[in-house]
Amino acid sequence: MPGNDCSPPPDFDSIPVTASGALCHVCDIVGGCLASRMMEYSGQVGLVRSNSRVLGQGENIFREGGEASALYVVRSGSVKSYLVTEDGEEQVLGFYLPGDVLGLDGLGSSACMSSAITLETTSICRMLFAQMSEQGCGRVYPKLISDQLAREHNLILMLARKDADGKLASFLWDLSRRFKQIGYAGNAFKLSMSRQDIGNYLGLVIETVSRTLTRFQESGLLEVSRRTLEIHDLEALKHIAGGQASH
Repeated sequence: MPGNDCSPPPDFDSIPVTASGALCHVCDIVGGCLASRMMEYSGQVGLVRSNSRVLGQGENIFREGGEASALYVVRSGSVKSYLVTEDGEEQVLGFYLPGDVLGLDGLGSSACMSSAITLETTSICRMLFAQMSEQGCGRVYPKLISDQLAREHNLILMLARKDADGKLASFLWDLSRRFKQIGYAGNAFKLSMSRQDIGNYLGLVIETVSRTLTRFQESGLLEVSRRTLEIHDLEALKHIAGGQASH
């Protein structure tokens, strides 16, 4: 679980603002992100520029129970969201890639319902709820909520599968689709999340995740080298994954 030592990792607010800020015209997220759509509606470039941070691996963006005051857009890198159960166990809720939005569970609430931590060096743009409301940016909320619901529906489909192959194939195929959507290679990418986190998310033990990846590799479906994954047969992987919630 994050923060095992006596000195917890710093939160988003304690990280210095980057010198360049979140200049959307040099951002490499294909098709733009929430920040660019906000600027289209409001014309307020400063809405994002003054709220960019670069965080190292293992740093918190927000914590469960903390004040819910903003949405966060992943500009580069990756993030894990999680909560801690009553018996002290961590439950992974999701993984976020460039262009994804965190903090939606804070809408209409005074406190964050989950925590978010970086999986690698990550650049984050923050948009305060108060600023967004002032600029009349509420029109993007339905799209954000729709995206989040589609992701949660797919998680339910994955967890409902009794087959470990189907769960892992569905997870990898979804990652491939998401990377391709933002302009990255869809058949070769880094798995920034640990095997343990993947297993936690999919309801599998880490040994099952490792064995299934090995079996996929031996069949020629994909190749794994440390945390780099290359998919050789995307159609076969999609077939094993089965149906996905359409969006």
